[in-house]
Formats: sequence, structure tokens, C-alpha cells
Amino acid sequence: MPAPLSRRRFLQLTGTAALGTTALSACGLGSGASGSGQINYWAAFETQDVQKFWQQLIDSYNKTVGASGLKVRMTVKQIDTLDRLTQTAVAAGSGPDLITTSGPAQTLNYIDNGNLAQLDTYLDKYGWKDVFLPWALAASQVDGKLYSLPTNFETMAVFYNPRTLQQHGWKPPTNRAEFEELCKDAKSKGIVPVGAGNADWKGATEWHVTWAWNTFAGPQALYEALTGKRRWTDPVFVDTIATLKTWFDRGWFGGSTDRYFTNKFPTIYQSLAAGKTALYFNGSWTFAEIGPYFGKAAGNDATWDWAPLPSMAAGVPQGVQPLSIGTAFSINKKSKHPAQAAAVIDYFLTDPGRQLRMLDETGVAPSPIRMTEQDFPAGIDPRVKRSYLQLSTNKNIGYTTWTFWPPKSDTYIYEQMEKVLVGQVSPKDYCAGLDKLFQQELKAGKRPPIPAPTGA
Repeated sequence: MPAPLSRRRFLQLTGTAALGTTALSACGLGSGASGSGQINYWAAFETQDVQKFWQQLIDSYNKTVGASGLKVRMTVKQIDTLDRLTQTAVAAGSGPDLITTSGPAQTLNYIDNGNLAQLDTYLDKYGWKDVFLPWALAASQVDGKLYSLPTNFETMAVFYNPRTLQQHGWKPPTNRAEFEELCKDAKSKGIVPVGAGNADWKGATEWHVTWAWNTFAGPQALYEALTGKRRWTDPVFVDTIATLKTWFDRGWFGGSTDRYFTNKFPTIYQSLAAGKTALYFNGSWTFAEIGPYFGKAAGNDATWDWAPLPSMAAGVPQGVQPLSIGTAFSINKKSKHPAQAAAVIDYFLTDPGRQLRMLDETGVAPSPIRMTEQDFPAGIDPRVKRSYLQLSTNKNIGYTTWTFWPPKSDTYIYEQMEKVLVGQVSPKDYCAGLDKLFQQELKAGKRPPIPAPTGA
């Protein structure tokens, strides 16, 4: 599942918790929420294997309800049109019983339009407070009411080739001093210190803003800014952007700023495998993308591993995990079968065994539920297992820009950061522009719910 398409689609389009390469043709519209005798679910997939897994999941659920129960009917749409079709149908009082959104920000739009049913009735019925991680429920509530449940979650980490680091006497950095020392040494040896590029997906620039703010400013400062208690013009945010630009100017990211805008994801993975790149700050979607470039699949004997994000400032602990909600399930307020739709969501999302089997078989990230080591399939990649075990227990949580910033502010972050990198906008002006836009969206109620940083 190549990185350029999968991550671009994941952030840009509304779909199921599916990553991959080939969009499928659209089917009919389905009878929608106004129909009867079934639970309608509209989905879009980019790979046949993920569609097959979800169909098997639905078939499995349908068997549990017996001949007299309401069964789930999945209608497959084109991934490019699913969001538009859903919004149009729901606005007209129809649409599917189950609504899939691309996360808290888009869910908020449906809530503002009065399109979603509240799910609080089912919290106790299904024990969701004990099943889902606390931050996940907090991020799904608006004004204290639950309107959605996240279908998957991801984070960011540092990926590397162990042999490369061993050959040069390096270790995964745990703080800023170690990071800068590694970058200087790598640069002097003709090795790209940090793989980076946005030629395939312009939004990749916000990944760097995300991990930098989380490791420099820290989750507490971000929480204060996201909740309106601190401004984005605060020196802690400006200094982070200034430092990030300095690192780009030194050629530590992607080889040079110019090359950053032409580097493609496959090239970065290849360079990491070949020992020509030392580190790669990226999301946990990397687990589903990195394999073809390492080992037998790529005709080499290279291996890869990951390490937690370093601490780039005093007072910010190492290993902060910025959280990302990719997609979420809600119930159409016009659904004639909300209770049955809630039962479907519970079946889809709350069983650790099913969720982790999906992760193992398709690479799709699991829902943010509590999981133990015993829940993982025996043959799952131990590096993937280690990551999700830490995610399910770590209290050092942070915030990804594409999940917790309002829509216009999020777009501003990566579009205007490009101008910072090329020297057209100063870090101070960049943060001032973000602050102005963010305050407008915050006042208008467009900011997604924000879980407290100790909520994991």
C-alpha cells in the first residue's frame, strides 16, 4: 500500500478505515435511513483485501442476528464521491443509517447541522467507557454528548534502519542534543539526516509541524492553545517553527529545502533501506507502507525499526505520542433503527481480537480500545505490536494537527509552512496568521473536541 496515495486519501477523503491503492466502482445509492428492514452502511475502499475483510465482518455480524434480526447492507461507493453523496443524502433527510466521517472536525459539521443521533444511551449498555481509551471518548463528545466512535487511531514515531545507526555509532535520539549531534555527523558523511518530502502529498508538511510542536512545546502547551487559554503567538510555538526552519536550512531534512519539495515517499523509503538516510519522522501508517522497501520484497537484507519521539525541550518528556483519529462512526438522526445501528457499531469496533486481526491482515489501524498482549495474533509483526501496546497504555499523549485543529487552521498550517521554509513568511508572522484564523474558528465553534493531555 504505497504511501503517497494511501495517506493522501486518508486525510483528504472520507471513507472507511481503509488504506490502499485502487478505488472501486460505485454501486447503487441504497435505500438509506428512510428504508426499513436493514441497517444501511455506505463504504468506500482503496483495496480489494480491505473490502473483503469488511464484507466478512458484516457477514459475521448478520449471522449473529439470525433470520428475524436486522441485517447490515453495505453499499460500496467510489472513494472520491462518498463524502459528497453522504452529505447530500443526509441533508435531504435520507442517507445511510451508519455515517462515516473523517474524524472529529467533520463529525462536528454534521452535529452543527443536527444530523447525528446522540450515543450516550449506549455508553452503559455496551460498557464503552471500559472498552475505549478515555481520550478517544473525550475526543468524540461535543458539549458533553457523545456523537461518534473512532474507528482507528494512529500516532507518530521515528523510523530508522538499525544497521545504519550501528555502522555510524548512532542511537535513536532521545533529546535535542542527541538529535542535533546525529544530524551534524550524518550531514558530514553525506547521509541525509532526516528523510522528508512532500512531492506526493503537500499535507505532509504538517506532519513536521505536528511532531515538532508536540516535542518542543509539549502537549500541555498545545492543549492550552487549542482550548483558547494560550495564543499561537506564544514564543514556545514561534521558537519551534524557527528551529524547524533552521534545521531545513542546514539541509538536515530531505537533503535541502529545494529537494524537500521534490522528494517522493518511495524514494525516502529506498534511501532509508540503502543507508543513505538516517531517520524518518512519520506516522504509524508507515507500518503498512514500509515493508516493500526492506528485505526480500525489495531484494535487499535491510531491516527497519522505530523509536519514540525525542524530547526537544526541557520539561517535555520523551516519547510523547501525538494522537490521530482517522475515521469515525456515527448514527444518522433520521435512522429508523438507531438501537440496532448502535449494536452494529459495537460489534464492528469493540472486540480486540477482530480489530487486531484487521491490523495484521490489512494494515488498517485498529480502533482506540483497550488491548493486552494476549489479544494480538500470534504472527503479527512484533514492531507493530509494540507500538499499539504502548498506544493503548501511554498517558503521554499529544495532538495531531489534522485531527484536533479546525479545518481552515489545519489547511493554513501546511500551506503557509511551505512559505516559511522558503523564507517568504517569518515564523513570527506564520504563528500570528494561524492565531488570527484559529481564534475565528474557535469563536465560531469549529474546533473539534480536545481531550486533556493526561486523558489516555
